[in-house]
Parts: sequence; structure tokens; C-alpha cells
Amino acid sequence: MSKSLIKSIRKIVEDNGTDKIAIFTENLKIDGRIFLPEGKCEECHEDFITLENALVCRLEDYCVCNDDDCECHDYVCFRYNWLNICIHKIVSFSIVEE
Repeated sequence: MSKSLIKSIRKIVEDNGTDKIAIFTENLKIDGRIFLPEGKCEECHEDFITLENALVCRLEDYCVCNDDDCECHDYVCFRYNWLNICIHKIVSFSIVEE
């Protein structure tokens, strides 16, 4: 299963010409640029997806107000230069066009 997810993501990235991705787990939204190593990567782990410049936010911290004067802030987010995500925790993902 892990290899098919990574192959699917690689194909979608190639077809859309962008490496930006949004990944959702049960509790997190993670935005970043997917790192796809060229050629064979014996050191890469097939159960993880690596992101560059990742922004991790807890889903429960996102704004839920509906008022016209609503002011929400994603202030409980953390940025990482590199982040490995266990593919077994991914609920959904989307390639983000620039």
C-alpha cells in the first residue's frame, strides 16, 4: 500500500507540474513541498513522505466562527525545514496548484 501511495503522489505531481501538497491526518493539516528523490534511494523509507518547508497546524485550532466580524488566526502552527510524515496516518491529500 505504501508504495502505491507514493507512486500515486509522484504521478499527480508530474501531471500537475507542482510539488506543493496539503496533507491531512486525523488531527493535523500539513502544507509543504513534497521531496521526491530522483532515481533509487536506498536510504529512503517507503512508509514516510518527506516535505520541505512544512507548515503543521492542528485542525481543532482552525477558525469555526461565522460572524461577519470574525477574526481568526492560525497562531498554533509550526514550521519545519524538513518533515517526515508516516503514510499510514494520512487521511487525505491534495496537490496545490500555484
